[in-house]
Amino acid sequence: MRKITRGLLVVFLASLGYGALPIFAKLALAEGVEVLPLLAWRFLLGSGLLWIFVVATGRPRPPRGRRTGLVLLGLLYALNSACYMLGLDRLPASVATLVLFTYPAMTVLLARLWVGERLTPRRIAALALTTAGCALTVGTGFGGGDPLGVGLVMLAVVFLALWIVRSHGGFAGLPPISATAVALTSTAIAISVAGLATGGIGVPLAPAPLLLLGAIGLFSTAVPITAFLIGIQWIGPGRAATAATMEPAVTLALAAAVLGDRLSAGQWLGAALILAGVLSLRLEPQSDIPPDIADGHP
Repeated sequence: MRKITRGLLVVFLASLGYGALPIFAKLALAEGVEVLPLLAWRFLLGSGLLWIFVVATGRPRPPRGRRTGLVLLGLLYALNSACYMLGLDRLPASVATLVLFTYPAMTVLLARLWVGERLTPRRIAALALTTAGCALTVGTGFGGGDPLGVGLVMLAVVFLALWIVRSHGGFAGLPPISATAVALTSTAIAISVAGLATGGIGVPLAPAPLLLLGAIGLFSTAVPITAFLIGIQWIGPGRAATAATMEPAVTLALAAAVLGDRLSAGQWLGAALILAGVLSLRLEPQSDIPPDIADGHP
C-alpha cells in the first residue's frame, strides 16, 4: 500500500475514536462526572493502557534526549483538551464540533510555515470541500451557543493546530506507541494536578460512568491519538488535519445510532463533501509531497 493510503486509513481509525468522544463525554457528564475528573481519568486510563502494551510487548522507549519534547507536547495537548471539554460543557455538541473543525485551516497554514508543506491547488480544494462539509454536517449556526464556550473551543483550536504541527517533528523517528505513552503521561499528570487543586478527581462509583470512562480511555484516547500521530508521520500534519475532517460525520452517525438523532439532507450532503475532500487527498500525486514529508521526517 502507498504510504498516503496507509496514512489516510490510520487517520480514519483515529477519526472513529475521536468522533465517539463527544458522545461518550456528553453521556458521562449527564451521569454526574465533572469536566476535569473526566479529563484526568481519560488520560490516566489512556496512558496506562499504552504503558501496559509497551511493557507487555517489550517495545523500545524514546531516548532520554527526546523525552522533554514529548512532555511539552503532552502539556500542550492538556491545554487543548481542557479548553475543548470546558467549551463542550457549555455548548451543544454540534456547535462545539463546528468551531473545533476550523483547525484544519490553521494547521495547513502553520504546516506551510513550519515544515514546508506545499499549498497545492488540490489541498486548497480539499480543505474547502471538507470545511464546507463540516459546516453542513454539524449545522449552520451558533444558536444556543455561549460566547465563553465558543471562545474556549477557539482557544482549543489554536492549541490543537500547534500540537499537530509540532508533533510532526517531535515524534519523528521515535517508536510511536511508547512516545505517545510518554506524552499522554504528562497530559494526565497536568490535568490530574489541576483537578486535585480544584476539588478532586473523584467520579460516581456506578457502572454507567465507569464504563463510559473506560471507553473514553481506550477507544477515544489511547487508540486514536496513537493512530493520528502515526498518520502525521506518514502523510504530514496538513494533510492529516484535513483528512481528520471525517470526524464530524462519524460523530453524527454515532449520534444517530446511539442517541436516535436523525440526519437531515443537508447533513448527508456535508458528509458527502467531506468524503470528496478526503478522496481528493488520496488521489494527490506522490510528487506533490515534499521529500521530507513523504519520508516521515521533519
